Amino acid sequence: PYLISDGGNVSVQKVDEDDGNVYLVLEGACGSCASSTVTMQMGIERVLKEKFGDALGEVLQVDPDAPDGETAPKELTVEAVQAEVNRMSQAIVAMGGVVRVVNVDPIGEVEIEYRGPNRVKKGLELALLDVEYVKHVKFVS
Repeated sequence: PYLISDGGNVSVQKVDEDDGNVYLVLEGACGSCASSTVTMQMGIERVLKEKFGDALGEVLQVDPDAPDGETAPKELTVEAVQAEVNRMSQAIVAMGGVVRVVNVDPIGEVEIEYRGPNRVKKGLELALLDVEYVKHVKFVS
C-alpha cells in the first residue's frame, strides 16, 4: 500500500530456493526514486525478514532492462569502489601513495585509508566521486 500511494509498486522476479535470495523489480516511481535503497532495506527486506526469518537470503533489486535478467546494482557496492581503486593503484604507488578501501556504505559514503601526496589524494577523491552512487569520500587513518 505504501509504494502504491507513492506512485510505485514492486514485483518478484524470482526466488532462489537454494540460497533464499529474493530478486525484486521496483516499478513506477519506485524504480527511479533516490530512496529506493532505503525502501528495499528498511521496508521490503524488513517485512520479508519478519515473515521468513533465517530462510530469507538477500533481497536484491533487479534492473528489468538488464540483459538476461542480470542484477544491476542500484546502490553503491564494495566491488565498484575496489575496481576503481585497483584501476588507479599502480599510478598511486608510482607517485608515492598507498591506498586501502576501509568501508563502503550502500547509501554512498566511502571510507578510504590513504598515505601519500595531497595532489594524489585529491585525484583519488575525484575519481571515486565519479563512481556511480558515490556521494562522499571520507579519508580515515
